[in-house]
Amino acid sequence: MILDYLFMYPFHMGLLGAALATGLAPTMSVIIAMIYILLKRNQFHFTKISFHLSQMKAIIEPGLSSFINELSFGIVLVVFNLLILKFAGNIGVAAYGIVANLALIVLAIFTGVSQGIQPLLSRAFGQGQDQDIQYLYQQGHYVVFIIGLCVLCIAYLLSSHLIALFNHENHQTLQLLANEGLRYYFIGFLFLGYNYLMIALLSTTNQVSSAFRLSLLRGCIGIIIVACLFAFLWGLKGIWLAFPFVELMTILIGKLKFRYGMLASNE
Repeated sequence: MILDYLFMYPFHMGLLGAALATGLAPTMSVIIAMIYILLKRNQFHFTKISFHLSQMKAIIEPGLSSFINELSFGIVLVVFNLLILKFAGNIGVAAYGIVANLALIVLAIFTGVSQGIQPLLSRAFGQGQDQDIQYLYQQGHYVVFIIGLCVLCIAYLLSSHLIALFNHENHQTLQLLANEGLRYYFIGFLFLGYNYLMIALLSTTNQVSSAFRLSLLRGCIGIIIVACLFAFLWGLKGIWLAFPFVELMTILIGKLKFRYGMLASNE
């Protein structure tokens, strides 16, 4: 945020400055971490190891579902931009830009919840405490439901004010499109938290292939197919509704598989 301000205003670098700030921020984080490691004032440092592909596979597999979750937002962004450009032109794309920026904040919250519960689930699973796993999973459901409900209420009650933050010129068409998009698209956040928790549970209980399949379904394959189909059937409104539909379908598929033991069994 500081670099954005410095590059765009005192240095007058415009959008180039914004892009440069975005690129430099994680680089600076890595440099700070490297200083901590290279000083060797702690027990956390680089060491020589023997390389085995089996170890790499064991490291990579549990993170595949998280990778797909992170990748999916970029995929959705591209697909939705292309579809909305066809049905609503540049103003529609601008409206989706508003919706996507606000959605990114909510996604970060749900990501934090799922990443926060994973170590607790892993510890309970490692200790064989099935009751603790069920308790944590249930408590996680309460948390994501409350968050999703609050987000949806904010989207409906304060949509005009949120959109106005990005619409200083008070463009009426942009306001209308973004308002519709915000209210339809944000319905999906009632369901997304459940899917993040379900995928976290599967990843931490060594059911990585199931977690990967669900992540792929909701984040890549499902959303692309549904968005294209709904756009053909209902135009722009269908595009907005594709996200909540896919999240809801993922919940139903996950529950069916849990019920019939297809996900619950160790793999």
